[in-house]
Amino acid sequence: MNYRLLVDTAMLTGEIMLIGGAETYRVEDTMCRILKISGLEKTETFVTPTGIFLTLGDSNLDAITVVRRVDNRITNISNIYEANNISRNLCDGTITLEEAYEALKGIKNQKQYNRIINYICTMIASLSFTILLGGDWFNSIIAGLNGGLIVVVLIITKNLKINTFIKNLVSSILIAFNSMMFLHYYGAAIQLDTLIGGSVMPLLPGVAITNAIRDTLQGDYMSGGARAIEAFVSATSTAAGIGIGIAFYSFMSGGILL
Repeated sequence: MNYRLLVDTAMLTGEIMLIGGAETYRVEDTMCRILKISGLEKTETFVTPTGIFLTLGDSNLDAITVVRRVDNRITNISNIYEANNISRNLCDGTITLEEAYEALKGIKNQKQYNRIINYICTMIASLSFTILLGGDWFNSIIAGLNGGLIVVVLIITKNLKINTFIKNLVSSILIAFNSMMFLHYYGAAIQLDTLIGGSVMPLLPGVAITNAIRDTLQGDYMSGGARAIEAFVSATSTAAGIGIGIAFYSFMSGGILL
């Protein structure tokens, strides 16, 4: 067996799943199952939200140890499912190691949706959550416009490598400021709490919170704690941005809204 290719396959599987938002215990389990088809004595994996470590070895050969840092994390459940499915087929002998590696490379390089669709869906998400929270159609349309502000921030910061905290902060400031403008001109027709709450929903760290709880329940306290801090920082930046946006508009309007 090509042990180096096996290690690369396990690492690529773990990388795809971790970037896609999978829990760390799930990533570790999948990688271990792939490594165990080697039949060697030592198959160890250790995964954190920002890095992957694995070792494959035996008393008869030198151990192979690989470390890979993962900086970018998104939510892509489809990639998690496909990578997990390939690992099952590999472990069952349905596909060869070479076929599995090539399929995983295809998953990593594929683009399921173009940017325009992602941007439109962001706006629709803000609009839909506003309706879900009890807003009327007028407020939901404004929320869709606020979702457009999120898109503008994403476009501007895409190539600047700005962290999530700043992105959420700036987006929330713009959403709050725009919502306050509509409140000033349309008065009682604006459901401010519902409008802002629905608009910022695409920014909230729902997956991070869920994974933090699941990792903690699995006994992986380091990863669970790290994801909990990530979720807290993301939520805090959003809340701070809303407060700054409201305060800034109140200051700009000369205290009329105070």
